[in-house]
Amino acid sequence: MSAYQTAINLTTLTIDRRANNYRNLVVAVVLVSLGSIGWAIFAPSLSALSGFFLLLPVCGLYLFIDGKLLNDWRSRLLEGWVRGEIDFQAFCQAVDAIPTLPKSTLQGMIATLPSAGDLLTEQGISPITREAISAVVMTIHTCRSDAAAIKVFGFAVAGGSLMVAAALRTWQPLLGMVVVLALPLLRKWLRLWRLRCSKERTPGAQQQLDFNAEKYLEIVTCLDWEPILASEKYNFLATVRPEA
Repeated sequence: MSAYQTAINLTTLTIDRRANNYRNLVVAVVLVSLGSIGWAIFAPSLSALSGFFLLLPVCGLYLFIDGKLLNDWRSRLLEGWVRGEIDFQAFCQAVDAIPTLPKSTLQGMIATLPSAGDLLTEQGISPITREAISAVVMTIHTCRSDAAAIKVFGFAVAGGSLMVAAALRTWQPLLGMVVVLALPLLRKWLRLWRLRCSKERTPGAQQQLDFNAEKYLEIVTCLDWEPILASEKYNFLATVRPEA
């Protein structure tokens, strides 16, 4: 089986798993909603409706799992790309021609891959340059996974505190939400740590004769760096200088 066919099969499987996870989310939302309404009817108490707060961590968990699924898919494709087994321009054209795949979902996934603009240009990118680009892509999306995980934890703490406070009819459980205030600091620390770890690999790549700094900067600059701030992106790329 060719590397392109393996990549296409992986993409199809990933889309199927994402669709299945979404169906599970819909079922979970319906069950939590019906459970909360039923509890409120039989309790009867407005505090029973606090079960709706569970929807926050449920939806957050779905987003985290979906992001991890995409990270695994992207990581495996990038491994083949770095080895030169596939080129993303050719891969995107091949997978986009499959009529059974949902176009909006597929395009959203493809948009997260690095693009060189055209196949000829992409084929001229050296392995070491591809490896450096791949490291940036994975760092960006790892930061997104970190942010999603922190949000899930924050939603769980906030939702749990609100539920307990409503059930006990006291404000003390709301003190647990103080933990949520520290989460933005944790998110920033993790983001900067990820960037620092990735940045430490770049000098080694630049010392290689076939490293193309100009093409590296051209591709990674066009990536969607969310949730990395513009200032953090600038500092990350500032040490890379194209040849005169």
